Amino acid sequence: MADRNRYLAEFDTLTGLANRSQFQTKLSLFDAASAIKVKPFGALLLIDLDEFKPVNDCFGHAAGDACLTIVANRIRNICAGAELVARLGGDEFAVLLGPHAQFEEASETARAIVTQLGLPIDHRGQQLRVGASVGIALADNCTSSQLAAMADSALYAAKDAGRGTFRIYKRGAERRPRDASSAA
Repeated sequence: MADRNRYLAEFDTLTGLANRSQFQTKLSLFDAASAIKVKPFGALLLIDLDEFKPVNDCFGHAAGDACLTIVANRIRNICAGAELVARLGGDEFAVLLGPHAQFEEASETARAIVTQLGLPIDHRGQQLRVGASVGIALADNCTSSQLAAMADSALYAAKDAGRGTFRIYKRGAERRPRDASSAA
């Protein structure tokens, strides 16, 4: 019974990914580690599904749940080496990449997520379509709350750019998030 309660406290029951609580706990370790000059992870990716609401509205919540489960599995497979993959709630996910993750790895991971989540999902003979917008913040000399705010800003920039893409916000660069393709 205690194991079950612990699981429910730390994991999303639909997808099996870490939940928001476990994500927040892991993110808070960032501040403690930074104080002793240790970098527990290198980048935060925030993922928001595009066009998920029409799946629920047109095909029902059972189809939406099946879609979320498949999306979670795709993200888990792409990010197998990540420090943490979490479902924050609804159609929002987060990935904490390892301490050595830099611009290139974060970009490649986001590109793979956008590509894989753009593939159709078969549900009882119906082709469900969603996509993903991804915001990335590199963990360079910032607090956990700053890291989250930068990733959130980059996510909104990706959505503003037409969705189905990603943006990277790098602290110390220009104030607005940068398109990964323009930074190369």
